[in-house]
Parts: sequence; structure tokens; C-alpha cells
Amino acid sequence: MIAVSEFNTFEELANLRVIWRELWERTPNASFVQTWDWLRSYLRIHGDNQQLRTLLVTLRTKPIGIVPLMIRQVETTLGSTPVLTWPTSTVVPFYGAIGPNPAATLGTAFSHVARNSRNWKALELPQIDEFGHDNLRTHNALRNARLKPNRIGAVTHPVVDMLGSWDSYMWNRNLPSRMEFLRAEQVASHFGPISFHRWRAEGGIVGATDRRWDLFKVFEDIRWNTKGRGRRDDRELALIRDAHAAAVDAGAVEFCSLTVSGRPAACAYNYRTDGRLENVFLGSREEYGEAVLTCLLGHMLRDSFMRDDESIVFQPEDARQVAAWSNSDVTSISYGHYAKFSPAAQLLRRRRAAAAGEVPAQRSPVKVEAAANDKVAPPAGEARLKVFTGA
Repeated sequence: MIAVSEFNTFEELANLRVIWRELWERTPNASFVQTWDWLRSYLRIHGDNQQLRTLLVTLRTKPIGIVPLMIRQVETTLGSTPVLTWPTSTVVPFYGAIGPNPAATLGTAFSHVARNSRNWKALELPQIDEFGHDNLRTHNALRNARLKPNRIGAVTHPVVDMLGSWDSYMWNRNLPSRMEFLRAEQVASHFGPISFHRWRAEGGIVGATDRRWDLFKVFEDIRWNTKGRGRRDDRELALIRDAHAAAVDAGAVEFCSLTVSGRPAACAYNYRTDGRLENVFLGSREEYGEAVLTCLLGHMLRDSFMRDDESIVFQPEDARQVAAWSNSDVTSISYGHYAKFSPAAQLLRRRRAAAAGEVPAQRSPVKVEAAANDKVAPPAGEARLKVFTGA
């Protein structure tokens, strides 16, 4: 028998830590922001004005998946309206259910949400990998629960797929892009000798304990000296800071920097899982111009090819800076469902529609053979261990 248990306080959620880790390790295309530690940090920063609704799905008492949800109040001109959504920010492109059975987990969870405790007037689920690993599972789960999903937005992230060698990758860049990297190194060297540094947390794999707060301080200093998107929202930065220690302990974070005459001039802060990198921050000190940022990107990507990384996903705000390097992109879709007889919820729906812009047409689901993560039955055996090793 399949069942749902709901957790509404952090004290209850603490009992899920071990189960959460085991399910996360079997989650397709998992990200650090889907870990228990990330949610703990999220609750520390945002939990004062949000209500937790985390759902654990079990089959014959064996956990098969978790759906983390929060209720937050969103202001409209007709007053605030409670919105059910993910407990996440925009630091990564995708979010979703935790566990190897996303179809069964999402279907059961949203059926529970539709039937029980309708203490929300709108449902908004951003960062859906509709064209990739999600494969319309979230859309179908909402529809089957009679929560008709509207596609209310799309965000495109530039990507560098690291297929083949660095030499073949550079050969496929156009000549202006290759020359831009060489010119950038020449410009940056006018300020003094340049040097690239990369530190990658190993976490519990080798028993490392140094959280490298000195590098995090460099990241914060450069952020305050970066114009544009470098000056992220303070609460979002507080969330990244709060999660840093857990990310280091899990071996899920890395820091790249370019120094000029020994002084950090540009840096990148990334999350990593199984060779996949998600860029959280990319910036440079304003006095050095954009040349040092181009140098940092070139050295970081070359080093990633040497380390056999698979890919790195950048923030949409950095599309112009990484345009010369990007060889692919990914698009996340936002779903929304709004109570028909709630004026505030309907006003929010119209506001989201007005801000959405062009949303890519929905595609048919990719036909794949039945796999373990599509079955309702509990997974058999142990999956390959991911980077996350925190207790």
C-alpha cells in the first residue's frame, strides 16, 4: 500500500535525515540543493514567515520518495495569498522530488495535496526540467490530481558540455572566441602576473574538515565589488553562507579564483555532483574590467576538461559573459495552478502570465523503456554513491 506522511516542523523533519540521504543518493540528476542540509539552511533563513509541508511517500512502509514543499505568502494589490511551492532559490536551474521513483512520488504527493489541508490558494513550481529528466512527470502528476498546471514561465541557462578534449572543444569555438581568450590574458597581465587557483572540497570521502571560510570571504569581497548580478539578494547570500559548511563536508562545493599580483580579482563558486557543476556565483572586481573574468572562465573550463568533468551550468544573468564558451543550454519551466474563486490568486496568475514572456512549446514525453526509477516498487539493491556523504 502506498501512503503519504506529512512533516510540518523542523523537529519532525530532523527524523528524516538518514532516509533523505539514502533517497538523495538514488535521485536522478540530483543537486546539492535537494539535500536535507540545504533545506535546514533554507528554514533557518526563510522559515520565519513560511510553513513547511514536506511529504514522505512510502510503499509497504518502505520510503520511495520525498516532495519538499513550503507555503509562503505572496503580496498582491488584493492582499496576500498563500502559495504552495518548492523550498529553493534560483542558484541552480532545476528542482524536484527526491528519490528514484519520481513518477510515483509526485503522483502520490500531489493527490495528497489536492485532497488534504487546502490551506493554499496558488501552487507554483519553478525550475522543472520538463525537457530533460522530469520528462513531464510533474505535469502529469498535477493533471492526474486535478490540479490543472499552467506553464507560467521559462528560464534558459547557458551550459558548457565537456565532451571530448579541451583541444577539440577549443577547435569548435569560432576564431573570435579563441582570440578573445588570448587578448583577455594579455589585458589582464598588464595589471600584474596572473595565476589560476581551484579548491575542491572532498568532504567525508577523505575525512577533510577544513571549511575554507577564507575562500568564502574572498567570494563575499568580490561579490561586493562586482556590478550587476554579483550583488545578489542578501537573504539568498545568507542562505548560501549558511549551507557552505554542509556543502564542504559533503564534498559538494568548489571555489575557483584568478589572482593578479597575488590579489584575487575574479572568482566562481560552484556546486558539484557526479562531475556536474552548477555555477552559483561568477564575478570579478570592477577595477579590473571583464578581461579577468574571461581569463577565469578559460582556465576554469580547461581545468575541468583535465578533471573529466561532464558539464557546467551557468546563471541566465551571465549569458553574455559566457556566450563565447557555451556550447549548449537547458531550459527550466514553471508550472502554476490558481484557485478559480480566489481574486488574489487569479490576480497573481495574471501577473505571472504578463511577466512570463515567451514559453517554449510543450513537447511530447520522451519514450523510454521501463526503468527502476519509473516503477512504483521500492528500488532493489544499492545505487552508486554520489558525492553527498554527510551524516
